[in-house]
Amino acid sequence: MSVQIKAALIVAGAILPATAMYLCFSPYQSCVRAYPLYRKRRTDAPLPRGTERLQVRKLVAIALALMPVTSAFASDTPGTVYVQNTNEKSAITAHCDLPVAGELKCHFTQMTVSKPDDTQAETRIANQIANLLKAPASELKGCDSYPAILDALEAGKAPPDVTDKKAFDDNWGKQPPEAKADTIKILKALAGFCTARDRASAEAMARAGEELDSATCRISNWTFDRTFTYNVAAKRWQSTVQNTDSCGTIDYGEFSRPPELKNESVLWNYMAKTIVTNPNGKNYFDQSCSTTDQTEHRYTWQTGKFYANCRYLQLSP
Repeated sequence: MSVQIKAALIVAGAILPATAMYLCFSPYQSCVRAYPLYRKRRTDAPLPRGTERLQVRKLVAIALALMPVTSAFASDTPGTVYVQNTNEKSAITAHCDLPVAGELKCHFTQMTVSKPDDTQAETRIANQIANLLKAPASELKGCDSYPAILDALEAGKAPPDVTDKKAFDDNWGKQPPEAKADTIKILKALAGFCTARDRASAEAMARAGEELDSATCRISNWTFDRTFTYNVAAKRWQSTVQNTDSCGTIDYGEFSRPPELKNESVLWNYMAKTIVTNPNGKNYFDQSCSTTDQTEHRYTWQTGKFYANCRYLQLSP
C-alpha cells in the first residue's frame, strides 16, 4: 500500500467519526430518532438509572466502528532508529518526525570511535623519523630543561619551572601509574633525541610517540538533519543532497527494512555514501575528485560490542 493511499485513510479515519457524531447530535437528531429513550428525555419523562450511560456507550461503539485502521502507515515510517557499524566503530541514533507532504525529516546524532590504523604504523614511524631529522634547532629550544623535568617527575615532585606546585601535585597525583610511566617514557625519548640528534634517537622518539597514539581512541560526536522521501518501488526512504563543491558530490542516505526479518517491525537499517559526479575535478586540498571516498557505509539494527583496544580516550566535539 502506497504512502499516499495510507495518508488518505488517515484523513478518512478522522472524517468518518466526526460525521457520525455530527449526524447523531445535530438538529437532524439521528440518535433521537434511532433511540426512543431520547425522545422521552425531551419530554422530561424520567429514565431508568443507567440508561444515559448505556446510550453513550452505544454511540461510542458506532464511532469506533467507522474508524479505519491506520497503524500500517506508521509501521512503514522510521520513528527512533538506533543502528551501528562495528567495522567503522560508529553508531547512529535518528529521531524522525511524522511525514509532512510526503517528506520525512530525521534528526541524526552520530558517534564514532577512531584510532590510528595499526597496519600503517611503520609508515607513520618512518615519516616521523624523517621529520625529526629535518627539524631545525629552533624547534628544540626546551631541550636543556628536560633532564631536570625528568628527575622531578621520577621523584614524584613538581618540575622546577612549575609555579603552582599544589595544582601540579593534585593533577599528577590523580594520574594512574600507567599514565605516569607513559609520560616519563615520552620525555626520556625526547631528551635522548635532544642530546644525540641521530637516527637511532629519532626512531626511539617516533616509536614512543606511535605507541601512545596507537593506544588512544578518539570519540567524536556530531549532529545533522536529513529529509527523506519514500521510494515505493524500492521500499526505501531515500535522501539526496546535491553539494556545491567542485567535485559535484551528492550525499545519499537511505532507510531500509532488514531483509532477514520477514515480518514488518520497528527495526531499520541505514546506509550512507558520497557520490562524485565530477571525478576529473580537484577538491579543496587540490587532490583529484576521484580519490573521494565513495564507499557505502552500512549501519545495521544488530548492535553489540566491538574491540577497540584503547588505553586512553580523547573526547572531540
